[in-house]
Amino acid sequence: MSKGFEKVDLASCIKYLRMIDEHKLRRPDPVYRAASLVVNNQKRAKVQKQDLYAFMEQLAVAALDVNDVDTCDRTIDVLRETFPSSSRVKRLEGMSLEAKGRVDDAVAVYDKVLEEFPSDQRAMKRRVAALASAGRDKEAIDALAKYLDTFMADTRAWERLAGMYQERGAYRQAVFCWEEVVAAEPSVHYHHRRLAECLYTLGTEEDLRAARKYYAAAVDMSNAGDVRALYGLALTDNRLRRKGKVKGNPEIAADGDGQVPVTELGQHAAGLLRKMYAAGEKIGASKPGLCAIVEGQLKTLLDA
Repeated sequence: MSKGFEKVDLASCIKYLRMIDEHKLRRPDPVYRAASLVVNNQKRAKVQKQDLYAFMEQLAVAALDVNDVDTCDRTIDVLRETFPSSSRVKRLEGMSLEAKGRVDDAVAVYDKVLEEFPSDQRAMKRRVAALASAGRDKEAIDALAKYLDTFMADTRAWERLAGMYQERGAYRQAVFCWEEVVAAEPSVHYHHRRLAECLYTLGTEEDLRAARKYYAAAVDMSNAGDVRALYGLALTDNRLRRKGKVKGNPEIAADGDGQVPVTELGQHAAGLLRKMYAAGEKIGASKPGLCAIVEGQLKTLLDA
């Protein structure tokens, strides 16, 4: 459906747009073409008014995605005449202002929407995006945190807040957010690794032990395919081993229930990295000599 909508009957376009809406998909180009055909041929399409307005809303959003702000504004004008008090139309107005670079005006529009509809989820998220786009990072973080007070199950919002905290160097707050993400999606190795990276950066012995656990989980869940998690595991074991030396015990470090050799997981991760790069070089997927470079890095790391 992504090509040649002009040759497709309007009924197929309508069916496609309904499918996109039902599954909450984002397909800017085909939606733009399909919605344009339906809206511009609404008499021939024989759609009910309620359906037509939904297709117009899809057209407005898709038009912004393909940088056709004029079509978006014309569509908004029609919707505004029919629904002068609609929060959905006002959100579209805000999005159009964002596309024109008038971010502060867009924020003002979202503020007005939220005055009337305090729990409008989309307006709250658009306001966060607009504040971030305007470089008003502190306000964006506060707005997103407030949003999560109401919509605690929005995992993507927790993930975004974690990233915003990391950008500001607020790793302890980022850890809290990543813990929420891991709790919501415990089988995604990427989340475990991102949490481990924050803990590693904080660097206390307790944080490093936790980082090692999450790096190990990421390695296990990815079937040892997450290279960054493997390196992170080796690095974390190295730092724990060095902390063990400071305590006068070069071989072991505390790990929850007992004494565990801190080099064991690091050596295991290093071995997996060696095999990975060796296999890649053998089939030509890695640059010649890369194994030697990796070997040197690992030797330096594990001998430190």
